[in-house]
Amino acid sequence: FVYQPYREVDETISGVTIIASEVTSAVKVKKALEAQHEVEQKALKEIKESEKRYNMMLMKSPFGFAVLKGKNMVIALANDSIKTFWGKGKDIEGKPLFDVIPELKDSGFPDLINKVYTTGTPFHGDELLAPILRNGKLEDVYFNFVYQPYLEADETISGVTVIAYEVTAQVMVKKALTAQREAEQKALKLVEETNKRYHMMLMQSPFAFSIVKGKDMVVTLANDLIKEFWGKGNEVEGKTLLQVLPELKDQPFPAMLDKVYTTGIPVYANEILARLQHKDKMKERYFNIVYQPDHEADGTISGVITIAYDVTEMVLARKKIEDAVAERTVELSAANEELVRMNKELEAFTYVSSHDLQEPLRKIRTIAGRILEKENQNLSDSGKNYFHLMQNAAGRMQTLIQDLLAFSRLSMADRKFETTNLKIIIEEVKKEFKDAIAEKNAVIEVKEICEVKVIPFQFRQLMHNLISNALKFSNPKIPPHIKISSVNITYSKINTVNLTPHKEYCHISISDNGIGFEKEFAEKIFEVFQKLHGKEEYAGTGIGLAIVKKIVDNHNGIITATSELHKGTIFDIYVPT
Repeated sequence: FVYQPYREVDETISGVTIIASEVTSAVKVKKALEAQHEVEQKALKEIKESEKRYNMMLMKSPFGFAVLKGKNMVIALANDSIKTFWGKGKDIEGKPLFDVIPELKDSGFPDLINKVYTTGTPFHGDELLAPILRNGKLEDVYFNFVYQPYLEADETISGVTVIAYEVTAQVMVKKALTAQREAEQKALKLVEETNKRYHMMLMQSPFAFSIVKGKDMVVTLANDLIKEFWGKGNEVEGKTLLQVLPELKDQPFPAMLDKVYTTGIPVYANEILARLQHKDKMKERYFNIVYQPDHEADGTISGVITIAYDVTEMVLARKKIEDAVAERTVELSAANEELVRMNKELEAFTYVSSHDLQEPLRKIRTIAGRILEKENQNLSDSGKNYFHLMQNAAGRMQTLIQDLLAFSRLSMADRKFETTNLKIIIEEVKKEFKDAIAEKNAVIEVKEICEVKVIPFQFRQLMHNLISNALKFSNPKIPPHIKISSVNITYSKINTVNLTPHKEYCHISISDNGIGFEKEFAEKIFEVFQKLHGKEEYAGTGIGLAIVKKIVDNHNGIITATSELHKGTIFDIYVPT
């Protein structure tokens, strides 16, 4: 309404004019709109605070977390922890997972993720190997992880959630939860749906999870797994932690929780022992635990988040192994004393073999030679032949003793590894066979020889024996052609020679065009005293290739032989670089 003075003609005020209109309906409408606006603003504020708390928990989580969407597994969300695990930088969202980490394409991970996406069945992996390329270097990284189907509000599967923590460095990961909220008319409904998804993922988590609030540590949330660990029923929320678990009073956990609550500094505890009362029995379990402060939207600490992983079986298994190792150490100590004694006896035998056994043989050859020289005219042809046979037999015996000594010394010699250019060793060995090479018009072709870490004098003996074999067992009608090459290789998966995947080897190949041998002898030729030909055809003791095999074993390598009769032989040697 409006009050105005009522004036006469002469401008004197003689009364009051009242102008009024009823606005009751308009006021009610205005108040209703203001109330509705206040409700909407409150709902939006609640959404923002919830999203902020969610994002803080997710992006600051010590656990690796990612959401992969669609059949191509496009990275929709990835926190800093999982980006650190993968070592691929920050800008990976919007890219397919296996474009970001191509080194996993040939592993089993694509099949595992696709199975979760198509069947909806979660997959839990413990201590699985994942080769990850970090800073230009392929590293063996081990993870405990879970792949879970990513469910929309209508329960349809739109992707896969990855929750992981790297056990290579024994770092526990906090599982982050994801939710989205819409604004305005759908705000309250989205809050409810987000809380439902949050609760469902939390309850299905492979990690024990709980939240306690305030100084008194009141349990406000606990998933089924942590209740199972505690040995309690469902009636735990709303009670203080010590009301639920009074047996923790004299254990370190309350003090650890209080420290996190008062300082805001997370606490990580590995393999910590917890004594928990289960009905009438006290159980001892070992856990890896993360205590993380629970922040409100304004940054204040309102409680503590607990994430726990039961490692009891792993700890007990390790202790069992440690006990077994201690017991085995005692046994090995006794065995070592016996080995020292046997080595002394072997050294004495070696001395006798190298001196006392060879001396009579030298005398036999010398005396036989003198008789043939001095009494040649008095001997019959048959007698001369016997003396020649005696000399040859003594010579073969000397060679056999020398080869046996060489074979035994491979086990006793100091094994000093040096980075060596194989080409230098091959050239030295070629000089030793200069006359034989010239006599047989042999060709030794050397290609692309690399450096490798070996015991030089042993590898010189290896090359000497293999080149000697190639010259000795050559086809008399064809000049020997020996090819030697080497290259560094790395297998990414299982291979025919059972080399360890992802480990670098030097592959040395030595081939010839000699008489060869039948396939069934491919392994027997490396055994001591194994000869495929009589001494009348080809001289030798049958120890040369056994020495080669022993040298390769000393280098933790593998040797194979491939051959066919009259088509030559190929020796393939694989030695770790």
